Amino acid sequence: MGHIPGFMFKKDVSYMEFLNRVRPGELRLQAQGLWDVPHPWLNLFIPKSHIFDFNDGIFRNIVLRNNITAGIVLVYPMNRNKWDDRMSASIPDEEVFYTVGFLQSSGFDDWQHFDQQNKQVLQYCKDAGISIKQYLPHYRTKEDWARHFGSKWRTFRERKTQFDPKMILSPGQMIFN
Repeated sequence: MGHIPGFMFKKDVSYMEFLNRVRPGELRLQAQGLWDVPHPWLNLFIPKSHIFDFNDGIFRNIVLRNNITAGIVLVYPMNRNKWDDRMSASIPDEEVFYTVGFLQSSGFDDWQHFDQQNKQVLQYCKDAGISIKQYLPHYRTKEDWARHFGSKWRTFRERKTQFDPKMILSPGQMIFN
């Protein structure tokens, strides 16, 4: 998107700085006494074929209309072939996809606004047919989890049976119960 004047922001950093890219924001919030408050974060993987649709519907519409951004938004491309398919993380089927992270910070009184915006983002993607994958999602039904994991669902279930046969780990996520 660098062909749009003023749209591209580029910053060269070391590999370690990239891995630790959120830490400066965390330190800043701690100094302001705002770290121990709700963080209604939303992390998504967007297929490359839909990144312009996402931009138009989310950044140019929902985010601008709500005007409540209070944190950083990370957007960067990733290559599917760099991911190990043995991991349980669920990513889009396309070779190139984008990570979009809305890393919001709120007070105890206004987190609902950010939560509502997150729901609007997810609903827009569903309605627009953008097959996103959430990173660290919170689903309420086994069917939602199965849809999230897609072709990995069977392997995910088998690993749960193998490594946690008594199903004592992570009961609150409602994946298997």
